[in-house]
Amino acid sequence: MQKLPEKFIVSKRPKEFLKQGLMHCGAYSVKAVLEAYGKDDKQNPEDYHLSWWRRISGLTSAYTWQKVLRNYGLKADAGDIRSLSPAERLHFLKELLSQNTPVMVRIGNGYLPSGKYNPIIGRIIGHWITIWGYDDAEQVFYAYDSAVAPKLYDRYVPTGNKQRTYKEMLRDWRGGLFPWPFWKFVYIKISP
Repeated sequence: MQKLPEKFIVSKRPKEFLKQGLMHCGAYSVKAVLEAYGKDDKQNPEDYHLSWWRRISGLTSAYTWQKVLRNYGLKADAGDIRSLSPAERLHFLKELLSQNTPVMVRIGNGYLPSGKYNPIIGRIIGHWITIWGYDDAEQVFYAYDSAVAPKLYDRYVPTGNKQRTYKEMLRDWRGGLFPWPFWKFVYIKISP
């Protein structure tokens, strides 16, 4: 494996980290990425959906978000890394980040509104977040999770609104059953 920096934070950042409602996590993640690249032109994140049905339901695939990002002139490639070991998955994510670009990942969201984690919900509910950096010394990723209430933001992260340990990321990244049950370790690599 290629030697990577022990700490890396993407230099481009969104101006703000918005809180979503019940749905539309992918749209909020896409808005943050587009804002970081100076390409955000929508008031509401939900307006990034490609159809009225998706605006209502909030259900989208990695390929939908890949298409939206490409429509704004970014390179975006969706894939999964199910075949890699846990150590290789962490290295893969850090390698993408060290190219100075955020990464969208589909996780299983077991985090309750209180901030506590429920493993049963984490295996059921799929959710999109963006990752903006990492620190090997602390064993954490710096993430933007639009489902987190502002009162639960990690105040001292250099970017994003939450830090997730490497262990938590591996647990969450396996994804949830709803709405795409076979998507495990899904990511969208983004670059200008």
